[in-house]
Parts: sequence; structure tokens; C-alpha cells
Amino acid sequence: IMGFSNEQLYGLSQKIINKSRNAFFGEAYNLSYVDIFEYASKKQGLKKWQIELGIHHQELHIPWDEPVPEELWETVADYCDNDVRSTEAVHQARIQDYNARLILAKLSGLTVNSTTQQHSTRIIFGTDRKPQSKFIYTDLATGNRIYGEDTPVSEHDAGDVAFEGYTFKFGKSEYRDEDPSEGGYVYAEPGMYQNVAVIDVASMHPTSIVNLNAFGPYTKNFKALMTARLAIKRRDFETAQYLFDGALKPYLGSDDDAEALSYALKIVINIVYGMTSAGFENAFRDPRNVDNIVAKRGALFMIDLKNFVQDLGYQVVHIKTDSIKIPDADQKIIDLVMEFGQDYGYEFEHEATYDQFCLVNNAVYIAKVRAGRKPEHWEAVGAQFQHPYVFKTLFTKEPLEFKDICETKTVTSSLYLDFTENDDTPMALRPEGSSNLRFVGKAGSFVPVVSGGGELLREKDGKYHSATGAKGYRWIEAEVMRDRLDESQPISSNEQVDWSYFRHLTDDAIDNISNYGDFEMFTHEGK
Repeated sequence: IMGFSNEQLYGLSQKIINKSRNAFFGEAYNLSYVDIFEYASKKQGLKKWQIELGIHHQELHIPWDEPVPEELWETVADYCDNDVRSTEAVHQARIQDYNARLILAKLSGLTVNSTTQQHSTRIIFGTDRKPQSKFIYTDLATGNRIYGEDTPVSEHDAGDVAFEGYTFKFGKSEYRDEDPSEGGYVYAEPGMYQNVAVIDVASMHPTSIVNLNAFGPYTKNFKALMTARLAIKRRDFETAQYLFDGALKPYLGSDDDAEALSYALKIVINIVYGMTSAGFENAFRDPRNVDNIVAKRGALFMIDLKNFVQDLGYQVVHIKTDSIKIPDADQKIIDLVMEFGQDYGYEFEHEATYDQFCLVNNAVYIAKVRAGRKPEHWEAVGAQFQHPYVFKTLFTKEPLEFKDICETKTVTSSLYLDFTENDDTPMALRPEGSSNLRFVGKAGSFVPVVSGGGELLREKDGKYHSATGAKGYRWIEAEVMRDRLDESQPISSNEQVDWSYFRHLTDDAIDNISNYGDFEMFTHEGK
């Protein structure tokens, strides 16, 4: 638009890549209508989206800082075309996020192209350029409030719950002889258990913000967002329509519109906690809050809760941030946990009961959920048991699909397939020229095969090493494998796939569970 030549545009792009401070034009940000990467609630690059959505994954191994030979211009054009098609596909896949952005723009009065952070700031703080001067900081050990220089007198109160004995020094915390951690409390007693009650705090971090009155006079706006979302969830549109001076009413005319509004409110509620603890300056960050008191209040509460449950003679086998798991639970302990939470301003939900539960470490477990709001089903947390081949083969017994045997690999440098030792590799799979290396990109989806294919390598500093988890197997790209499939046959009978790779995964999972009990009895196969 400003008349730059191609050469000048190239020079400008190099300045941007090299983070030159004088390379940016502020006006340029408003030329676009909306940024898909920014509004998408799941942040990942376009190439990773291509793999996840099963659309054509195409990379271009041409140096960006050199002229392109004319014979490759068509190749570059095809690459750009595919990126455009992929961008459209990502937009459609994240249409719920896009619709939420449209609603946020209506509520905030900002453009659709404004960031989620900007919309959230306007909705909660209005046009106040210095809301932090009204914030309230709480000493968690005493519960005493420390008010901002402009905090209205009407916001002064008696304080919050005191966690006596809590200390925070030099970036480290201690409470009741435990480390509550700086990012959420975790407690685990690995083992195999039965009749495990899973009781979760509803919206722990947002509730902590309200209990702490962290935003001073603006806390009521944040609380209204939570109230509105809860009311919509309960189909109480009557309550929701009067919040924010009736601004929500246009989105409560149908269940679909209300669902979109609820999702938009969830986005704002979720981003706010992250902003309070961010290391960079923003409207939600209190400079005094070096202790991240929003997350820490929840962590200290969970330590109190653990001790409370144990003192009653019950076992606590797992706590993860806002969730507690109690084996051999009865209604008495479930009720007592909920009552205990109320004393601290938290509301608990009895999320599920596990008939069978095997916890292998702080963050990985497999459980059979008792029938309730949903039919009986298996639930896996952690990559090992969530792997679709492992999950279906060992637990759900569902038939395999092609996507279940596709392994996604991502690196910060580049991935290559090395065909050096595979004379029987189809010509279509061989790289052009004399090199045996085929460039894949920073991300790719692959299938292990018994013959053909190549060794999967990652490049670093000009040297090649086996990609993580790929050593000892031959691989082909998933798109190529999909073209070879006989769709009339189940994928489990495909003789091209190297099933030993997947059997190794299931063997490891069985061994992990067997450390704590009988695997067959755990999966009910022994009955």
C-alpha cells in the first residue's frame, strides 16, 4: 500500500524476523479483520493444524533469504495455495472460537481484530487506564488486605481466610511442612484403588480472585461474568439477561446463541487468571503480587483439605490443583468435603466415581468411571494411556481407525526421512536428486512400516539424529500410507504396518499398571 518494491518488502521482512524495533507499522495491525491464531483457543502453527485436521500437509524446503529459481515458482505457488486452503480449514474447525470473538467485540465495543486480552480488559475495567491503583493485595498468612493508592473506602473489609504459618521467601513457599508449589498443589500416592470419589472445586482460580477481592471495585464485574456463565449453564436466562445492564440479553434468545455466549464468557474468565500471574505488564497484573496469590490461595486450601480428610481416617490418593480423589469413599466424606469448601468460599462438585483407578505418578492414571450422568467408560490422563492404540486395545476394545496408528512428531529444527538402506522404497517416496534424505518439515505424521520407508531423523546444527521414539523403526508419511490402504479391510489386518511398535507401547502400559496390582483383574478380564 505504501509503494514498497519486492526488494524493500524482503528487507523489511528480514528486519521483522531479526526483531528490529523500527520495522513495525502500528497501522498495519488494523488492516486485517481478525487473526485466527490469536482467537483460536488452541495455539499451534498451521503445519500442526494440517496434521491434526487430516488435510494436506505441505512444507517448502527452500531458503527464505535467497531468490527462488524460476523452475520452482510453481512449487512455491502450490505451497502458498495449500496454506490458504489450510487457513480456511482451521477457521472452520475453530468456528466456535470465532463466534465467541464476535460476541466479545459486541460486549467490549472494540474491533473484532482486538486481542482477547484487550476485550477482557475493556469488559472488566472499562476505560480505566490505571486499574491496578485500585487493586487489593492480600497477605495469605494473616488474611490482611493491602489496598491500592486509589482503592475506594467502600472496598475496605475485614480481610480473608488466614493460613497461619504460611511463608514465602526468595521465591519458595512452605505451609504445614509442605511445598504448595508455585503453579498448583499436587499430591500423589501411586497405586491401584477402588470406589474412588473425584471431587472438584468449581472454577477454583476465578473463585479465588473473587474471594481475595483482587480487583477492588472491579471484582464485581468479574464476578458478574462468572454468575452469568453459571446461570446460562443452568438455563437460568432470566438472571443472565439483567447482568451488565442487559448487554447479554440479545444472546439469550435461543439455546445455540446462549451456548455461544457461555463459551465467550468462559474465554474471558480463563484468560484473566493467566494475566494476573503473567511475567509481562498488563492491566490484570498487580506489581505487588510476586507470590501469585490467586493460585497460591487454592493450593493452601487443598493442603488444609487433605489434612482434614486424613484426620477423619480417610485416605487421599491424589490431588491435582483443584481436584481431590478419595478411595473407598462414602456419602459422609463427600458431604464433609463440600461443607469444608464452603468455609473457604469454594463450591465443590462430585465429578465422578471410579470403580477402578490406577495412579502411576503425579499426572498419569487410568480409571473406569462408574455409570452416572454418562454410561460406564474408561478415562485416561497422561500421554501413555491416552495413546489411541493403547487406550482402545487395552481398555475400550473399540475397533482401530487409521488415525490411531499415525504418530505425530514435532521438532524445533527439521525432520527428514532417510531412505539410504531401502532399495525397495517406491520411487514416489524417494527424494529428488541424489540425496537419500527427504525433507518433511518441523512437524509430520508418520506410520511405522515393516518394509520400505526410511529412518526418521531430526536435524540439529547440521547433524542428524533419530527423532524421539522413532529409533529402530522404518517410517512413511501418513498421507502416503493412507493412499495405499484398502478401505474394505480393517486397519488392524494391514500387513504393511509394523505392529511391533504398537505392541511395545501396550507392553509398557501393562507393566506400569502391573507394578500396582493384577492387570487382568483391573480391566475386569479376569472375571
